[in-house]
Order: sequence, then structure tokens, then C-alpha cells
Amino acid sequence: MDELTMVGEVLAQERPASAQVTAHARGRLLDEIGTRRRFALRQRSWRTWAALALVSGVTAALAVAPTVLLGGDHSVQAPPGTRPVKQDKALNVLVVGSDRSHGVSGARADTMILLHLSADRKSLRGVSLPRDLMVRIPACESPEGAALRGRLDLLGSAFLTGGLTCAWKTVESVTGVHVDHAMEIDYSGFKSMVNALGGVEIRLPRAVDDRYSGLRLPAGRQIVDGEQALAYVRARRGIEDGSDLARVKNQQRFLAAMLARAGDRLTDPARLYSFLQAVDRSVTTDPGLDLKTMYAIARGAKVTGPGGATFVTVPVRVYPPDPNRIQLNGPAAERLFARLR
Repeated sequence: MDELTMVGEVLAQERPASAQVTAHARGRLLDEIGTRRRFALRQRSWRTWAALALVSGVTAALAVAPTVLLGGDHSVQAPPGTRPVKQDKALNVLVVGSDRSHGVSGARADTMILLHLSADRKSLRGVSLPRDLMVRIPACESPEGAALRGRLDLLGSAFLTGGLTCAWKTVESVTGVHVDHAMEIDYSGFKSMVNALGGVEIRLPRAVDDRYSGLRLPAGRQIVDGEQALAYVRARRGIEDGSDLARVKNQQRFLAAMLARAGDRLTDPARLYSFLQAVDRSVTTDPGLDLKTMYAIARGAKVTGPGGATFVTVPVRVYPPDPNRIQLNGPAAERLFARLR
């Protein structure tokens, strides 16, 4: 029995109704996987996949592909019609962090990241695409099958009206980059993921009291739980200049902190199991991003060291008709997209 089958069978057999893993499950995972040393060796490759998902600000646990391991939702389809040509063996994954809070009808894209794993699998780049970016959205279909006309609109509206497939099509149209897979992570499960890690450490240069996001924390270093973490990644007011770009930078800082926490905590089978359950409730992918594909990506990746993964925001400038919106900084953005292609 290979590692992948073994872990899947253990978790499937031990999946209880509650979020708590049993002592028996903990023992079986330790015994059947072998030793702490073997578990740690696999953790090194799992951590690479964790980085892929972490840049979305949502999870550090996709390292072991829990969406398929425990069921998951693979209803997202690749965009129909002509698409950018895939030019090499690099891997591009669109990750959308979705939010259904604050009385919004449907799910909105709170975070959108294009992840690029190089052809040699030695470097990872996460490119944040702000939701307030004005772009040309191509004609799409809504999740219910209704025709949506092409238009100039906010990037986030592609997801709000057309779902993940339309967001996928829009990102390919705007960047010219072939996107291999797409993933939506629902913020409703984010709190459970953070709690499964035992919280995440953050640092605030000054105290924050934001009634809009619900974030109320003192200045300094502190461990935040799931509820506080969700408010933190949503917050705009009280952090830097309050812009959406500042919020994106803040999310990127949280991702780095969450990844560090995951590296320390997910070697514990009980925490890993709780993490898998949390992710299972909140992630949607396309059918091509199945367990074997995710596991192969994680095992084949060689991203190591602090310079192996970099997170940037696509170059932007003010959108002239509306100073509250932004648009791509043409030449600089094109140079970035050309490197990704």
C-alpha cells in the first residue's frame, strides 16, 4: 500500500461526527505511517503545497489534498472556447478566497491569487490580483447557465456574477497566462482551519478597533484564533492607509505567519486530521485537481529556503475615471505576465 492510499484509508475509517480525532486515530496514523521521521520528510513536500494555498490567505493544509481525500467538491469546469497556449511545464493555479458575509448576496471574491510553480518546481510565485482592479471581463455563463455579456468591470465581479469558471476565464484573458487549475476556498471554513493550528501569531504596529471587520486587538505580537484571524484578513480600516492594496499586503503577511505555524503544527496527526476536516468543508476545485494530481505536485516540488517562494501584487495605477478604482500598470504588468507565460 502506498502512502497516499494508506493515509486516505486511515482518515476515511476514523472520520468521526465531531471535529475531534480519537486517540485511536492518532495512534493508527503514527503507527501506519511509520515514524515521526518519515512523517516529517513527507511534511517537507506537503509544506510546498501548503504554500500554494496559503497565498490565498485561507489555509496551510492543502499540502495533503484534503478536498479529495475526504470528499470535496469538484464541480468547477475549465473555461470553454479558445484559451492561452501552455508554453512549458510550469504550473499555474488560480486561488480565490470567497466570502459570503456582511449581507452580500452570493459569494464575493475577497482574495484572488495566481500561483506559479516553475517548470523545474524550484520556485513559487504568488501574484495577488486585487478585486477592485478594472478589467475587461469576457462573455461568461453564470453558475445557473445564464449568458453574461462581456463588459468593463471590477475583477471581483467576474466571480460574483459568473462564479469560479468566469473568474478563471477572465484571469486568462487579462494575463494571457494558461491557468491549469482553479480553486475556491470559502472563508466560512477559515476559522476552523486557524483553530486547528492552535491559532496564528501576528504583529500589529498599533492597536486596531475596526467595527466594520470586527477586529479589536492591542498592539504587539499575539496569537489570534479563527474568529480574530478572519477579521484580520478582512480588515481595511486601522491598518496602514486603509486601501484595498494595503489589505492585500496585510493578507500576504498573514499567509507567511500561517505557513510558519503549519510547518510546526501539522506534524501532529490530531491537528492534521482537524485541519483536513476544516478544509473538506470549504474548498471547491476543478475535476483535474484531484488527489493524485495534488499529491504528485507536492511530492515533486523542490521549493526550499526563504527565497523559494515570493508573493507580489500585480503592478497597478489609479483608474482615471474613478480614483477609488485601479487598473493594470500596462508595461510593468505585461513584463510580469510575460515571465509567468
